[in-house]
Amino acid sequence: MADYETIIYEQAEDKIFRLTLNRPEKLNAMSQKLLRELDSALDEFENNPAASVLIIRGAGRAFCAGYDLQPTQQPGSGFTVTSDRIGLQKMVDRWQRLWALPKPIIAQVHGYCLAGATELAGHCDIVFASDDAQFGHPAGRSLGILPTLSMWPILMGPRKAKEYFFTGDFIGAQEALEWHLVNRVFPKEKLESETLEYARRVATVPLDLLTLHKSAVNRYLDVLGFRALEQSSADLDCIAHQTETVKNWMKMSREKGLKAALSERDRPFARK
Repeated sequence: MADYETIIYEQAEDKIFRLTLNRPEKLNAMSQKLLRELDSALDEFENNPAASVLIIRGAGRAFCAGYDLQPTQQPGSGFTVTSDRIGLQKMVDRWQRLWALPKPIIAQVHGYCLAGATELAGHCDIVFASDDAQFGHPAGRSLGILPTLSMWPILMGPRKAKEYFFTGDFIGAQEALEWHLVNRVFPKEKLESETLEYARRVATVPLDLLTLHKSAVNRYLDVLGFRALEQSSADLDCIAHQTETVKNWMKMSREKGLKAALSERDRPFARK
């Protein structure tokens, strides 16, 4: 297996592999390097005939806080509508590739799972969460929509998806379970052992049948046109980036710093 700097990819047990997002000091925010290493590890997993199940988790106190926003885009650096749209379509391609990878993938989520991290978890086959897990897209208050909508309209329906997209509020683990964003919720101290125990049960089924089970279920969403839905959402996100709201927030983040800009963004939404 390759050596990585921002992830840990390892064999956990026979047929079971584990990928750990390993930037705990940044709440595992997904930098471009981490995303490239994620792609490479997924290639390794897919091409390994001895690998049947993959568990994706985060190091430290969170699963993942989303995309790494550093550095912010500087004026005159070549950013155009065309380059933005191409980049967003590539992002959608990445998550659709994760969804279509023929072997089962389980997300093991604890702590924050925000913004782009909900795209990662949303395109895994199974999501197990700890009781402290929180899901949400607070970046929707200032930076645009999720290019794939994290499959929320498909997983929990349009009304609930709108409720949380409109405010950027967090979804707790229990509500995420009730609205089908996650499969099961466990006490934090039992999350890893319970996830591994389920992976063992999956790994007892021959890989050729696992791939067919996954393809059969995924074909349902293919027929419904979810791939085109996500690609269209990426185009809408490109439009969002041209709004005055997003342009003003990006300007603020450059002038005042990311921390101050985030604080100003979230201040009106603080619970009274």
